[in-house]
Amino acid sequence: KRSDKGFFLMVEGSQIDWACHANDPDWLHAEMVDFDKTIKQVLEFAASNGETLVIVTGDHECGGLSLTDGSTKRDFKPTFASRLHTATMVPVFAYGPQAALFNGIFDNTEIYSKMRAALDLQEYK
Repeated sequence: KRSDKGFFLMVEGSQIDWACHANDPDWLHAEMVDFDKTIKQVLEFAASNGETLVIVTGDHECGGLSLTDGSTKRDFKPTFASRLHTATMVPVFAYGPQAALFNGIFDNTEIYSKMRAALDLQEYK
């Protein structure tokens, strides 16, 4: 049933994390390609809808992936530093109404408050 109140949808690419725990670059690549296809569809919907805020982030980094030993798209070696979560900062990307709330560097615990502010449920402080 359609609602005039809108909707909230959370999509998680959880196997990206699993692939990093396994230090498996081929699995990671396949999961990232799938996630990218999903985000493409979501962004196309948001662009046509005009009232949709899209937020893409991770709750942590895992594996400490580096691309070493090369200088071109086909000549590099994926290297992992760990099989665990790391303290590496994760980016936040936002598109649509109120996306500017997500500019800059901030603790990921602020995302909840920023989402509430985007929905006019409270002022972001």
